Amino acid sequence: MPSSGSAAELVDRIIAYVNDDIITLSELNERTNALVAAREQNPFLRERELSLEEMRRNMLNRLIDERLASQEISRLKISVSEAEVDETVARIMKENLLTRETLEAELRKEERTITDLRQQIKENLEQRKLVSREVQSKTVITDEIVEAYYQSNLKDFQGKERWRLQDIFLPFPPSATAEEQDRIHDLAQQILNHLREGADFASLAQRYSRGPGAEAGGDLGFFSRGELEPILEKTIQNMEPGEISPAIETQKGLHIVKVTEVDRTPPKTLDEVRESIRRLLYKREVEFRYREWLSSLRERSYVKIVD
Repeated sequence: MPSSGSAAELVDRIIAYVNDDIITLSELNERTNALVAAREQNPFLRERELSLEEMRRNMLNRLIDERLASQEISRLKISVSEAEVDETVARIMKENLLTRETLEAELRKEERTITDLRQQIKENLEQRKLVSREVQSKTVITDEIVEAYYQSNLKDFQGKERWRLQDIFLPFPPSATAEEQDRIHDLAQQILNHLREGADFASLAQRYSRGPGAEAGGDLGFFSRGELEPILEKTIQNMEPGEISPAIETQKGLHIVKVTEVDRTPPKTLDEVRESIRRLLYKREVEFRYREWLSSLRERSYVKIVD
């Protein structure tokens, strides 16, 4: 009969060595289960759904990186004071409008305590100091880099236009004869005459249109450049709200379009977006360099994953 110690060993075991430290199966299971629970609560995470095996593999690598970073924090004697932790707790309470009592109540829902929270904050602050020392202090985004990004991504800063449209679509019958097409043109002209006399566009769309949105008075919603057939876009791009197009012929039929709203975002100069670009590039560069630093650290360390 196995001893209680042997039974415990069967339940838990070492799955990775990281220098002089270890990672256990129970630790991996606990962290993976927490990730699975978070994914079930968050629809955005479900959109990036991974298999359980992939999640466990990714989590194990994350745990190894955490161990390596923690060992470097100890080696470099990076420390966080109680006052720094107090300041962070106070900021969390202020930003979330929490008292000490309500904070503790929220933590109890997660089966955590203030002590657990303080330990997590301490580890996060130590991590930030490590990143600052090894990566951030060596990362500089110059004006030349910012300007090059701006020039390479001009389309993102040139301003945008969107048009909200109502449409009356009169399709040509399949293999329409010239006479049938003439009848469609005559109908379009009659509709345009009614509109010029003040008829309601939505009512005429409900009556005559055979296109999408007909039941809603021809409302198609907003369109940006490149989302419409070129001939339609060419016609509407200079129209203002309330204007109605002439009959526009496409291969499939005739469109009578009304612009109901125009949403224009003005272009942004380099000076207007310089600092936001710098922050974006700085964040990207820090993340990249930290991954590179961790990879280099891992190569210099003893890491063994136990099958």
